[in-house]
Amino acid sequence: MDLKLTGKRVLVTGGASGIGDAIVRTFAAEGALPISVDINAAGLERQRQDLAGQGVESAFIVADLSTQAGVDQVVADGVAIFGSAPDVIINNVGTGTLRTLDETSDEQFHRTLELNLFAMVRICKAFLPEMQEVGGGSVVSVTSDLSRQPEDSITDYAASKAAVASVAKSLARLYAPTIRVNCVAPGPIYTPFWSDETYGWQKTVEDAYGTEGTAALDALIEDRGIPMARMGTPEEVGAAVAFLASEVSGFTTGATLGVDGGSIRALF
Repeated sequence: MDLKLTGKRVLVTGGASGIGDAIVRTFAAEGALPISVDINAAGLERQRQDLAGQGVESAFIVADLSTQAGVDQVVADGVAIFGSAPDVIINNVGTGTLRTLDETSDEQFHRTLELNLFAMVRICKAFLPEMQEVGGGSVVSVTSDLSRQPEDSITDYAASKAAVASVAKSLARLYAPTIRVNCVAPGPIYTPFWSDETYGWQKTVEDAYGTEGTAALDALIEDRGIPMARMGTPEEVGAAVAFLASEVSGFTTGATLGVDGGSIRALF
C-alpha cells in the first residue's frame, strides 16, 4: 500500500532511539523528509550517518523538550530546515520510571508531565495554527496502553499519557477538518527502556518475578495476560504511526490505535 508520504516534512520528537528511531526510519523508507529531535546528540548523529549510508536524507535537532526554551529552539530550527511548519508532527518524546505514587515526589511528577505532556502541548501550540493556515496536516502522539488501563507502579507516567490522549481529542475537534490528530498507544515494546540500566525497567521486572532476562519478561507477559504472548517491536509501532499520519487514514481523527498485543480488554 502506498501511504503517499513521499516528500512530506515530518517532525519526530524523541527520535534518537527505540520507538522514535523506528518511526524516523519508517517515514524515511516511505520517502518522507524526517527531522529527528532528541536531547541525545550522539544518538541523533549515529542515526543520521546510518540513514545517509542508505542514501536517505534526514536532519536532526538537539533540544531539551521538557522546557519552553527547548521547544522554541525546535520551532525555529524546524522552520529553518523545512522552510515552514511541518506537514506531519509525531509527538513521541517521553520518559517513565517504575515507582508507586508514594515513591514519587511532586518534583518527579512535575518532571514527567513537563516532558511527556507539555512538550506535546507546546509543540502543537506552536505549529498547528500555521499548519491550518497553509492547508492542514497530521499529528500523531505516542501514548501508552497504561493511559487506558493504569497500573499501580508507574502512576505519573500513566497520568501524563492519559492527558496527552485527552489533549489530542480536543485538538482533533479544534483543528478539524484541515488537521487530523490521533494517538498510537503501544503496549510493552522491547526498546532501551527495558534493556538500558538507566531506566531499570527490566531489573525491576526481574526482581518482581525472581528470575532474569527473557524469563522475567515472559513472566510479565503471562501475568499481564497479553494474548499475543510476546513483546512488540518498535517497527510495529512505527508502521501504525505512519498509517495514521498518512492520508490513507484520511477519515480518522480523534482516535487512539492500540499496538498492545491485545493487552487492553475494554471495548472503548
